[in-house]
Amino acid sequence: MAAISKRRFWGGFAFIFGSFFSLLLSPIRAQQAIDVRVDRWLSVRDISGRVMYSNIGGRRPAEVGDLLMATGDGVQTEVNASTTLEVDTGVGTIALQENTEIAIQSLDFADDGGYITRLYVSQGGVSLNLRRFTHPSSELEIETPSGVTGVRGTEFGVLVHPSDSRTGVATQSGEVYAEAESVEVSVPEGFQTLIRPGEPPLPPKPIPEEPFFNYQIEIVVRDGLRYLRIVGQIDPINQVYVEDELQQLNELGEFTYEVPAFYGANIDVRIVTPLGDETVYDIPLL
Repeated sequence: MAAISKRRFWGGFAFIFGSFFSLLLSPIRAQQAIDVRVDRWLSVRDISGRVMYSNIGGRRPAEVGDLLMATGDGVQTEVNASTTLEVDTGVGTIALQENTEIAIQSLDFADDGGYITRLYVSQGGVSLNLRRFTHPSSELEIETPSGVTGVRGTEFGVLVHPSDSRTGVATQSGEVYAEAESVEVSVPEGFQTLIRPGEPPLPPKPIPEEPFFNYQIEIVVRDGLRYLRIVGQIDPINQVYVEDELQQLNELGEFTYEVPAFYGANIDVRIVTPLGDETVYDIPLL
């Protein structure tokens, strides 16, 4: 009887100790479960025109639902194409204009649990519609060949010119910052700035109601043939398309375009801003 009582005693003690030890471990296990971090991504939400998706496996036409998850994953829009990316945190969307290339630099977490999203735009335009982040350490940055633009929740646009990599930044609501050459400027609501490679951002200025556009028509005779030349100027923060062909601009925003001369000739000029707004002009030449 004594032996049986002893076994029962030690068995009961072991049960009680084990239960107590399990209770001690429960908060640790719960904390470990909380600390598990899922993969981060951007997803392709919609597609218009020809859009390409690229990752380590190669390049192919993009599909709705494609995920950008690793460094280097990206999408590229071609002429007259666009797409929208959704951020995994539900914080908002990133709309890509035509002729735009975007890729992931990093999708990470801050030490205190915030979400850090860094993207690279080598050319073209992106418009971001983001709500205010709920976590104070969360951040989204767009890097271009000219500089970095960061935000903690707002609506803004970034436009990278392929000819010289200058970058236009415009804020529709909220406030963003633009940084280059160790100089950071605040771009408040309703303002825009321009960053040229190797230079700090220009002082922000108000976004005009209509984009600046000035032009004149010239007649050019070459090899016995007559041509009509449009000599135009826009704000160099914007892009201009003539007959859907992106034009190269000089530092002052000037460009030229020629067509054979004939009566009734006209051309379409389309100006695109960093916010993705478009203004179209139908210009008669003769």
